[in-house]
Amino acid sequence: MNNQINEPPVKTKREVKGVVEPHLVRIISFVIITFSLAACTVLCILAIWQFTESDAVWRAVATFMVVSVATGIFTFVNEKLG
Repeated sequence: MNNQINEPPVKTKREVKGVVEPHLVRIISFVIITFSLAACTVLCILAIWQFTESDAVWRAVATFMVVSVATGIFTFVNEKLG
């Protein structure tokens, strides 16, 4: 008879490595995206109340999108290549 006990496999936490410390990169990315979002929100409110031109709003939104995508790509590449 087989008296072996079948134990479930132990799951180990995968350590994320990167060229730059991944935790630091995520914090910096979060701060940059949050700051950009806040700036866009302020510009949109100013445009609604006609304190600024609507052209500035579209430029701010486009800048926010570029910055968000760039920080997201940098975070992804840092974690995958590290």
